[in-house]
Amino acid sequence: MARGLLGVEGPLSATVLETQVASRHRELDRTLDVQVKGERRLIHLEWQGDMPANMPFRSYEYQTLMALAVAAEKRAGSQLVPPIESVVVLLGGRAEPWPTHGSYRLSPPDTPFSGVHFRIEPVYQRTVAELAARGPFWLIFTPLAADADEPHIRRVVDELRARVSSEAFEELGVAMAVLAEADQRGRGLRSVIRTLLPRELVMNNWIFREGLEEGRQKGREEGREQGLEQGLQQGLAPLAHLFERRLRRPLTPHERATLAERLHQQGAERLGDVVLDLSPEDLATWLAATNGH
Repeated sequence: MARGLLGVEGPLSATVLETQVASRHRELDRTLDVQVKGERRLIHLEWQGDMPANMPFRSYEYQTLMALAVAAEKRAGSQLVPPIESVVVLLGGRAEPWPTHGSYRLSPPDTPFSGVHFRIEPVYQRTVAELAARGPFWLIFTPLAADADEPHIRRVVDELRARVSSEAFEELGVAMAVLAEADQRGRGLRSVIRTLLPRELVMNNWIFREGLEEGRQKGREEGREQGLEQGLQQGLAPLAHLFERRLRRPLTPHERATLAERLHQQGAERLGDVVLDLSPEDLATWLAATNGH
């Protein structure tokens, strides 16, 4: 990825930068620590489905936190802080072309610029050929490319298989299938990619397993919520009937909604006491009260 961002053909090394400053890990997506032509550079990456309105300030904040963290750990050698570049990788968003850079300005408009520039990489606006020219890693974004279709994807998968090791192909192939889910154009390319990859590769890959577990957890949570809702609805009907008997009239929609909310908050036993202990007049007042006491 670093090679594609920097456009470097010669020797290059890149690792993930880790620091011990907790605040820096608060929201940063990832930082690459790159050595190219004897120079150290830090590339801070943000992955976004769309461009957030506060991205300029966030880029300024993250670069500042990163510079402070690196300086505090004294890992930059004679240079206190190496060059830092922020890159926002956009997986989707507006149709209008993006500029190459955004900025957050601190200085007054009539003075020299002081602040932060950040690079914008809208991969969904690139062509398949443009992404492929950046190197094998960038092929994982081709399902999002402006001209992506089934023939393009089939050629990309074949090219990826030919250019990288079998282990790298497995990881990048599954990552391509996952990123296809972010395609806002709804072209159904994920299913195409799945047919081009061995089923056991996808099923056994950590990306798929983590996504499957997240799906299961979400399903369990939704099931609990649905069960709670069903239980509340089942308990509401007999309580509403008792309230209507005591009031000698049907509940209004607002009163029924209030009763459902208090059933959830206070329980059926408490509401049973209320309907039996209060007079019809007091019961109507209790339903109309905002605090439910």
